[in-house]
Amino acid sequence: MKRLMRIGLCAGALLVLGALGTTSASATAPEFGRCLKAEKVGKEYTGGYTNSSCTTVSGSKTGKYEWFPGAAKVKQTTKGGKGVLETVTKLTVECQSESSVGEYSGTKEVKNIVVTFKGCEVAGTKCSTANSEEGELVTKTLEGVVGFENKAAKKTAFDLYPQGKTGFFIEFACSGLSFAVRGSVLVPIKSDKMLLSGPLKYKAVKGKQQVEHFEGMPNDILESTYHGLPYAQSGQTITTTLTNEEKLELNAVV
Repeated sequence: MKRLMRIGLCAGALLVLGALGTTSASATAPEFGRCLKAEKVGKEYTGGYTNSSCTTVSGSKTGKYEWFPGAAKVKQTTKGGKGVLETVTKLTVECQSESSVGEYSGTKEVKNIVVTFKGCEVAGTKCSTANSEEGELVTKTLEGVVGFENKAAKKTAFDLYPQGKTGFFIEFACSGLSFAVRGSVLVPIKSDKMLLSGPLKYKAVKGKQQVEHFEGMPNDILESTYHGLPYAQSGQTITTTLTNEEKLELNAVV
């Protein structure tokens, strides 16, 4: 079937919650947290880092900054425009807008993400999930984890998938025809800078995602089926803005 299948199954949440302590020997990059001004004793600072992104270690522990893993405030949201999911067989669905809510868990994970899409259709036919308005799609409960796309280059990514990595990403219908999406989707994310908000840019070409796996790991991709046909690899293209309750950083060094 030669139609595009456009959905913006975006991940909306990449910043994570952790214990409010400083970096320890057990910390493993990449992780989310806050790089804040260190305490001062007399005329000297007592921080473990010399720069405001906490990527340069102070061997003498006299740096102006200290790293605090995780977030003090756990909620996050996303808001995006048109989203596209295209299978390698050129089956497509399109949605005009996206929004999500979620919360952080640990220093690498995000949980309880639910993404809502508006204005969704296939070839002019409106699509909806069960108990939703016409043209509205709502994902299952999602979660995910951060990791390295390329550790040497400090390129980081976030992998989003159904809760417990089981079941569907989303199920919906268009004029009685059923659709289902399963698997995971990865997106590059910016590291080593404190941010209150910023874009997440999912990009796919001919049904294949720009990032398909973490470094050294097998492919972790989305797959879609249309009215019982065999599953086909799928790629997502959408830009959404992630907004946090406080400035947070994904640190690729600690």
